Amino acid sequence: MMLELPPIVDATPTVRRLDFLPIALTFLRKLRVAELIDAAIPPRPPGPQSAIAAALGMPPPVPPPSVGTCAEAMILNVLEGRVALCQMEDWLRGLAVDTLWGPEVQPAQFTDDRLALALDALFAAGTETLYSQIVVELVRAFHVSLDRLHFDTTSLSTYGAHAVPDALPGPRAVPGYSKDHRPDLLQWVFGMTVQHEGLPILSTLQDGNTADSLVHRAHLDLLQARVLDPTTTTFVFDSKGCNAESLGLLRAVGFHATTLMPHTFADHATLVSQALATPADWCELARRPGETQDDPERLWRGCAVPHPMTLRWPDPDGDGEGSLCQEKFTALVVHSSELQRTHAHAAAERRVRARTRLRAPIASLAATAFACADDAAAAADRFVRAHPVEGLILRSTTTPATVTAPRRRGRPRTGELPVTTVVHRVVVTVEDDVAVQQAQHARDGMFILLTSRRLNGAYPATKVFEEYQGQQVVEAGFRWLKGPGQVAPIFLQTPARIDALSFLFTVTLLLYRLVQREMRQALDRTGQTIPGPNRVPTRRPTTQALMRRLTEIYLVTVPTPTGPRTSLAGWLPLHAQILHALDLPPDLYLDAAKIRGGP
Repeated sequence: MMLELPPIVDATPTVRRLDFLPIALTFLRKLRVAELIDAAIPPRPPGPQSAIAAALGMPPPVPPPSVGTCAEAMILNVLEGRVALCQMEDWLRGLAVDTLWGPEVQPAQFTDDRLALALDALFAAGTETLYSQIVVELVRAFHVSLDRLHFDTTSLSTYGAHAVPDALPGPRAVPGYSKDHRPDLLQWVFGMTVQHEGLPILSTLQDGNTADSLVHRAHLDLLQARVLDPTTTTFVFDSKGCNAESLGLLRAVGFHATTLMPHTFADHATLVSQALATPADWCELARRPGETQDDPERLWRGCAVPHPMTLRWPDPDGDGEGSLCQEKFTALVVHSSELQRTHAHAAAERRVRARTRLRAPIASLAATAFACADDAAAAADRFVRAHPVEGLILRSTTTPATVTAPRRRGRPRTGELPVTTVVHRVVVTVEDDVAVQQAQHARDGMFILLTSRRLNGAYPATKVFEEYQGQQVVEAGFRWLKGPGQVAPIFLQTPARIDALSFLFTVTLLLYRLVQREMRQALDRTGQTIPGPNRVPTRRPTTQALMRRLTEIYLVTVPTPTGPRTSLAGWLPLHAQILHALDLPPDLYLDAAKIRGGP
């Protein structure tokens, strides 16, 4: 009788990473990103392999991941730092792919060809339309306010050859004015509109030589169809949109506008003079401590001056330049103590450099001998007119001097006296122009905010100033795109795929900012904190900080004679606190159905 031995089981455990990804996927599914994409992009019809399998009576081949699933995978990859499309398969092999997307999805299906086709499909479906649908879900699911929007542009640089046929659609990487000061690189112009919490509402990728004003107007055309009530929305932007066409388009749609008036405007100096002439009308806008203990307090004060603006109202038929009209705006002249100190320091350095620069020509002029006083005076006048310096006065005087002519070589003759002549020299002194410096100091730190709002008790000047101060949320988004987002370099050669990839980057930024917003709001409501950098408790963690706290969470699967057993490794009480704060199920990491289907 032979003894039956149990089957030999390979007990090697399988370790797959989860980390922050279940939380990120849950938020993406609250926004219905993959669902909206797959609704707009039907699945591809069965290929010849399906027909061959059916003819041979074999099971059909496993369908490739949908475009929505590919988009989710690429968004998660961008969130973690982005690898090239050809490396996506290797990146996914380290993840619990079946837990995130289901057992029918395998890493080997995410080839670069499949992902490239997904990008083509996204572009064909219309990335702007898809993103507008995502924004609708954002407003509905998370009660996001759109009463204040901020706009800005940046340049995204790239490497290599990007010459493509003109017939191919999509933005072109071409030389242009580089905001990164890299004129040697090709670039695109990326425009983004965010709401006051930094959540992107609209983004566009344009040719690298597109003017900022054109990107701005393109955003206005797209936004007017997405904002339910433009009259309650204030559009905040930098001086690039302070022109008759952009402001006219904004007001024609119904948006309110707050923008920075360029110093090149003819009315800028006049408005500052009007504000300085009425010191009683100035009010305090904000007061904050210095950045360090040694820095003085920072103070902002403002004075509102009515200012009519000439706007170009758009032609309703779209085939003309439109008509000019005047509308009442308010110019808020703002004085910043910090900016005044910066300007005063810069002006003092300019005067020091000017004094140093004048030393050599002044010495050269002083060494020149003139035959008569009139010639010296004329030379001094020319010198003063040729070297004007703001804040300095060049004073010149002419003095006679007796000069001994050089004598001939050899021993002097008996009784020979030296020959002398009278010449005239110019002495130039550089003095401070106290009156000009005081007048300049009074204007240092001044800038003007132009707004269509009527300033009153319900809408004070402090609110206009606060709105413009929020413009930094756009710049912070650009820093993320160029830092952890790693937009550049981009090696895709097809403009359509580059445009689709920029859409995925915008969705990733939305996801990043949304998780951050929800976490901070939850901690503010409950008064709780979580460990921040260097383990310091904080109520304002970034999404990057949350991702660091949620690393090294794995699904460990160990084969046994009775079947595989899966357990969660690396789970800490802090992780449960984060799930609770984000209003996610406590067993999210243990229930694959909740990850795939959302809470």
